[in-house]
Amino acid sequence: MKSSKNASSPPARYVVGAILLTALAALAGCAPTGGSSTLPSLGKMFSSGLSFSPSVNVAKNMEGHSIDDAITALGEPNKTHPDGDATVLEWSDYQTSPYQSWVVDGSSSQMVGMIPASNGIAATPVMQTTNYGHYENRVAVYQCGVYMRMKDSVITETKVQGNVCPDFIAALRKWAGEKEDRNYMN
Repeated sequence: MKSSKNASSPPARYVVGAILLTALAALAGCAPTGGSSTLPSLGKMFSSGLSFSPSVNVAKNMEGHSIDDAITALGEPNKTHPDGDATVLEWSDYQTSPYQSWVVDGSSSQMVGMIPASNGIAATPVMQTTNYGHYENRVAVYQCGVYMRMKDSVITETKVQGNVCPDFIAALRKWAGEKEDRNYMN
């Protein structure tokens, strides 16, 4: 029995591929490149300050606010220094965490078996390597710095550096919640 398929119709996978290529070509004209599209490009979003880091995004909320708001949220800065016609304020912290790490002092190998010879291939030894050593106490240091540039008592730029900022972020989130409540009620 012969197939009822028409010999001149393309296989389904080619049709699906053509549809996908057409869709991609159509979308390419709409791609957010920063040109005529109304959608922002990812590059522009991230260059304007959006970040996957909640620390950076929470600190960005302070931009445009009075330095008094930052001090209310974070306390007095650890350091301040002039930077041209602005002042940079720094809040920094570090935490330590003890851990143990395996330190290899050496190793030894011994034969634990043989793979038999066959078809002109020589027998192969099976080796086992044993590492010996000890655990060593170490300390990991996690640092965080929140930097805010201030001009005329208004925060113009923020930056967060480091790998652990829970206290600073919690304080900034608390501040943002309190400010939203106050603004909503007034």
